[in-house]
Amino acid sequence: MHVLFHQSASAMNKTVSALAILFMPIGLLMAAAPVVSNVTASQRSGTKLVDIYYSVSDVDGDAQNIQVQVSADGGLTYTIPCITLSGHVGAGIAPGTGKHIVWDAGADWDGQFVATTKVRVTAYDGSTPVPPPGMAYIPAGPFQMGDSFNEGSTDQLPLHNVQVDAFFMDRFEVSKELWQSVQTWGAANGYNISGGSFAANGHPVNLINWYDVAKWCNARSEKEGHTPCYYTDTAQTLVYRTGNVDITSEMVKWNASGYRLPTEAEWEKAARGGIQSQRYPWGNTITGSQANYSGSGDPFNTNNPQTTPIGYFNGNQVPAGVDMANGYGLYDMVGNVLEWCWDWYGNTYYGVSQNTNPRGPILGTHRVLRGGAWNTQVSELRCANRGYNTPSFTSYYGFRCARGL
Repeated sequence: MHVLFHQSASAMNKTVSALAILFMPIGLLMAAAPVVSNVTASQRSGTKLVDIYYSVSDVDGDAQNIQVQVSADGGLTYTIPCITLSGHVGAGIAPGTGKHIVWDAGADWDGQFVATTKVRVTAYDGSTPVPPPGMAYIPAGPFQMGDSFNEGSTDQLPLHNVQVDAFFMDRFEVSKELWQSVQTWGAANGYNISGGSFAANGHPVNLINWYDVAKWCNARSEKEGHTPCYYTDTAQTLVYRTGNVDITSEMVKWNASGYRLPTEAEWEKAARGGIQSQRYPWGNTITGSQANYSGSGDPFNTNNPQTTPIGYFNGNQVPAGVDMANGYGLYDMVGNVLEWCWDWYGNTYYGVSQNTNPRGPILGTHRVLRGGAWNTQVSELRCANRGYNTPSFTSYYGFRCARGL
């Protein structure tokens, strides 16, 4: 592999064939936004490695989350796999000059040639809104959605770039106590919310269908004085409180202050925790001290269901391990119980998905489930893995809520 590269707007070109890259600094505009500058890149002689250098400044001095993306169409979309990265990339990067990233382009994109390629370097700082109690802030920005390793089902492809607005998300799956509290309030205030099973106090709720979850989100919103998100009419005047209604995106008040299910894209971005294109929220391998899954060996496998308590993987789990909150402070994004998402499921949807805030197909027969459960095989715990079922079905399915800013 060789590189044709252009630096900024200069006329210096060097053609050697096989891969063309335009390197440009990109900064994300936020309050006290970090600024990326002085981006340069070159192929390391005799290798398929690309050395990327940049500087990043931030007036607040916050640690940065640095991401790299590659476009094949001059920057319209960023879909070229850019997975094998090392150096000053990912979370916890201090501001400074002469930062260095190594991209193994031979591993990710060997033998390819596109004359209109761009590379984007983006920095995210730690200046974030204060999340509501029990929730985490998920920053706006792009990520690569889908199966980076091409080892799952075809519905996880093509790998595509998605831009998601910032939002809040529950740090934990909804617990028995929270479910019952809102369910009881809802019954006294015009809601019909059924279902709910639990291994024990402090464990996540499961055996709930999608319809009851959507109504529960509205009840939680009203109980706490927020505007509900889900309605049974496109005018968004009739709050969804009873029945099994196949509400569409036009019946959702997306800018409301209330609770809702995360979209599938929001869920995957949150699960990845700011780490680009890895199998799991923390990297590419998994053990029983990191998540609850079939054969994980935790001491709760005599329960029915065999769920672990909320927050169990905080460093005191058995087998002994470290605190398994991901980069956004979320727990159990894989394992324990499958989690309902907003979207209708489509097995070819990734091929037509919009790049900004995708919300799934317009209609369907199944809703999306993500994250795997206590009885799930390891291959189904990947961040990219997609599950689905009819919205009236119940099994070891739970959920967590999202909220807009």
